[in-house]
Amino acid sequence: MRSPRLLRAALLAVPATLVVLPGAASGLEGGLPAECAPVDLTDEIAVDQRAAASDDVFVGRVDAATPTAGSGRVAYGVTVRRTWRGDVAKGQQAAVTVDWPVGAQPGVQQGASYLFFTRDTVDGIVADACGGAVLLPKGLTPKIAATLKAYLASVEPPPVPEPPPAPVAFHQPDEPLGDPPQIGRVLASGGAISLIGLLGLFLVSRLGRRRP
Repeated sequence: MRSPRLLRAALLAVPATLVVLPGAASGLEGGLPAECAPVDLTDEIAVDQRAAASDDVFVGRVDAATPTAGSGRVAYGVTVRRTWRGDVAKGQQAAVTVDWPVGAQPGVQQGASYLFFTRDTVDGIVADACGGAVLLPKGLTPKIAATLKAYLASVEPPPVPEPPPAPVAFHQPDEPLGDPPQIGRVLASGGAISLIGLLGLFLVSRLGRRRP
């Protein structure tokens, strides 16, 4: 797990940087950009499609938030409650970044629980502003947990890339077995064997003539 995925120390160690987001005190569920449609957690197809396009699917409680000056990007400190997809472990404190459109009200509230659909990037865990964080008004209830477990059981895990094949290298033997025999020597040996055979036949024929 890459270090940007872990909760940055500034989110917990420097209370002065924490902010109360609009809507947190009143408990409003709004904050999504106008062009975004809310994610219906009772729609299995919609949940599965969003999960299939995500690297991580988990429920977490938002404990802290650190906006980036001059932009709509906010880094949230999240305590993970339950994971269905990815390598974000239960009990881990992770930093989830949302890049809100300029002028949009951030739709994630401190102290609330969310179902996160996130992607792994070089900058850490990123949730899309449109439906990357779905508010759970009553938290992770047994009913919601059972529903998500049933829905997400059919989502295939992302394919694992195969490692490239190892390059093949050829090496000269350290101790050669010696030079191959010369063709002249091979022929000479064959000729000697043939000559011995002929002499043997000659002797047998002479002995046979001397018998009465």
